Amino acid sequence: MIIKSKSIKSKANLSNVLRYILVGHDLTEDGFVLSRAIRGDRKYHKELIQSKGDPALEAAVLEARIDNMLVQFETNNDKRFIPHAKANRAYHEILSFHAKDSKHLSKNALLEVARTYAKERSPNSLIVSSMHRNKDHLHIHVIVSAVELGGKVKRLSRSKFRELKQNMERYQDRFLRLEHSKVDHSKKKTSHF
Repeated sequence: MIIKSKSIKSKANLSNVLRYILVGHDLTEDGFVLSRAIRGDRKYHKELIQSKGDPALEAAVLEARIDNMLVQFETNNDKRFIPHAKANRAYHEILSFHAKDSKHLSKNALLEVARTYAKERSPNSLIVSSMHRNKDHLHIHVIVSAVELGGKVKRLSRSKFRELKQNMERYQDRFLRLEHSKVDHSKKKTSHF
């Protein structure tokens, strides 16, 4: 699997990314939304299921869910031990699988990948994950708070991020046994110039 990470520095950007990963992807038969340490999210999930078929009500519940998540990410960010004006609020990370392996990945397998990634990446942080399917290409979007629940900043160095990728590659080899999604994360990037 390919894993990419992008920093989120503003509240507006965080809101946009939450909206992007959640709108239209929660109630599909093969999709999921995983939220960890987000208070009240189960209530919104139930309300979304109950509002299915009423687009206006569904949109209102989804907006309330996004607002709830945004408030919790912002409140958690305010607990930062050392405030910094241009600090990262969160990280938007994407776990991508090769299109030829997508047919071998069930919703439950991808949900377990999301859970494992959340645990490996930052076990003490707010996390929201959602599966997307673009054509036949599966990928998981993950938003990870840059601040752990206790106020400590959670930033991964390049070497720690490479280690995380290698751990997820081993997980993939052991449990998913995919042929086309293998990536050698141990190689250092080299310039092609």
